[in-house]
Amino acid sequence: MLELIRGLSRIAPQAEFILLTQAASHDELANLDGKNVRRMMVAGQQDLVDGQAFAQCLNLNRVYRLFTFVKRRLIQGACKVCRVFKYEDGRHVLLKVGVDLLFCPFTAPTFFEQGIPTVCTIYDLQFATYPQFFEPEEVAHRKNAFLNACQKATLLVAISDYSRGSAITYGKLAPNQIKTIALRMAQRMLPFKPESTHILDRIGVSPQRYLLYPANFWQHKNHEILLTAFQMACTQGLPQDIKLVCTGAPSSRKEFIQTVAEAFELGHRIVFPGYLSNTELSTVLNDACGLVFPSLYEGFGLPVIEAMAAGVPVACSNVTSLPEVAGNAALFFDPKEPDDIAQALIDLVNDKALRHQLIEKGHRQAKLYSDTERMVSEYWGVFESILSGHEAQKP
Repeated sequence: MLELIRGLSRIAPQAEFILLTQAASHDELANLDGKNVRRMMVAGQQDLVDGQAFAQCLNLNRVYRLFTFVKRRLIQGACKVCRVFKYEDGRHVLLKVGVDLLFCPFTAPTFFEQGIPTVCTIYDLQFATYPQFFEPEEVAHRKNAFLNACQKATLLVAISDYSRGSAITYGKLAPNQIKTIALRMAQRMLPFKPESTHILDRIGVSPQRYLLYPANFWQHKNHEILLTAFQMACTQGLPQDIKLVCTGAPSSRKEFIQTVAEAFELGHRIVFPGYLSNTELSTVLNDACGLVFPSLYEGFGLPVIEAMAAGVPVACSNVTSLPEVAGNAALFFDPKEPDDIAQALIDLVNDKALRHQLIEKGHRQAKLYSDTERMVSEYWGVFESILSGHEAQKP
């Protein structure tokens, strides 16, 4: 989103871009301010507190355990009420400012106004495929945001053909209601400072002697199966000095996964460095001997294409959007089969011919997703087309 805002302001200097923000993120987005970009806070801290307190009061998951159908309908109603509480300052802001088009990069058309063209971005429908990975309130919230976008958007944008197809099926959309604009940011993790290796020393790994999995510890990221597979690989031919690095922000899930690693007696071979800055992650990615990506569900899978751009061979899941994004440039495995993953890890490290092949194909595949200006231009083309049609329809 940050890349898109910077790009739009650059290619469309004649347009003004107003970022509708909330108190929690308003100040940290100040670096986006420019000649044609400004921020407008539409949700103050008090609005957020009131909305959160109201949501807590309506924790229907505990109250209506036996009435799932009724509970979900009530939660959806609570979501709508909470939106009113949370964005009270933002009501009718589009009419007040006189905007020409509303772009909703986080799917939900929160500030929708009748008569103003609206574009919403769809990332994935994981809530529909794996509802068990979310609390019922979160499923209801995500479903409500998606269906509202389907109902109110002039046009939807999906980040992959897989996400587009999922949205068409689940939302019962006509194909012309949603367009694919891929995440063309493969170059995002190329080295900032190639000579900077202090992060490797800090986390206790050596260049080219570790596999990397850059993912937060959400359930769909499938860490338990990966650790099982890594343990198997360690006994089936993976060199003894190869480690597994799992980045990701601190959480209760991270602590749980660490206990799993200790139970497997792999504490010395699995590294949990926590959250890494972009500069640190870039170094860790570029010095890895391979990227492993066993996710059960991805709307796109940006780390896969970032690794390819960096010349790092990739082994990844053969499900959802990943075959589309990785093309023929990855070693695929079934993410639910530890045996399959274990063999992929061994081959990725030990098979020099395969590694060379994957790196060469990866560079070519990454070029398909490296033109950020194209991504920006495609979004701007959508905006211009919609505005032109909107103007033509005016009496």
